[in-house]
Amino acid sequence: KLRLAHVLRRQGQVVAMTGDGVNDAPALKEADIGIAMGRKGSDVAREAADMILLDDNFASVVAAVEEGRAVWDNIRRFTSYHFCSNVGELIPFLVWGVSLGAVPLPLTVMQVLAIDLGTDMIPALALGTERAEPGTMTRPPRPRGERLLSRRVLARVYGWVGVWEAIGAMIGFFSSFLLGGWRPPDPLPDSGTQYIQATTMTQTGIVMGQVGAGLAMRTDRRSVFTIGLFSNRFLLIGIAFELALALALIYVPGLNGAFHQGPIG
Repeated sequence: KLRLAHVLRRQGQVVAMTGDGVNDAPALKEADIGIAMGRKGSDVAREAADMILLDDNFASVVAAVEEGRAVWDNIRRFTSYHFCSNVGELIPFLVWGVSLGAVPLPLTVMQVLAIDLGTDMIPALALGTERAEPGTMTRPPRPRGERLLSRRVLARVYGWVGVWEAIGAMIGFFSSFLLGGWRPPDPLPDSGTQYIQATTMTQTGIVMGQVGAGLAMRTDRRSVFTIGLFSNRFLLIGIAFELALALALIYVPGLNGAFHQGPIG
């Protein structure tokens, strides 16, 4: 068993080895994950193992692998979701900086806090409760050196979802001025009701983009409709809270003033 684990690992395979006796301890140590029997296993085998089967049932190994993959995927969903809003928040500041102030700041610091510490919180936590995606156990083990934020994940966030979220927010920002009567090359106002409405449109655009991102991040390989649009009820509650808080920040007197927002016509 020791030689088998060694050969397989030299071939680049991910090895799980089971055992219960004292003589199994070296093989349990050599494997990527050693699995000892909890009932019939020796103390030496349990000490050498990474995982102990309390019920001595090999089906528990499969269940544990599936749970572990689901946890990994959910951590990745959580972080990807947050980074999407970070892109939406970063681009407005870049537009302001590159224009040297000719374009007033489309998003205020208080609005960034409202997104990160308010509207985003419950949907992000809800993504951490997502069930294992169909086909999870047919996938090969991920490469040993793969990071949580792999190139594919970063490309999806920074090259696609987050970018579209930022574009939608900036379209809302400039559309608010256009609907208010502004026409190029007139300077953009950086104060007053029209400016407040424009920043409100930016913040609301990011929130609505996060609603879409929350649904999109539920699955990496399938359509959200194939896994069930309403299968994660906690996420639906989070989206409802997100929208309710966004509306409160816009229309509740006093609260909207604190967050530099105002009613949208």
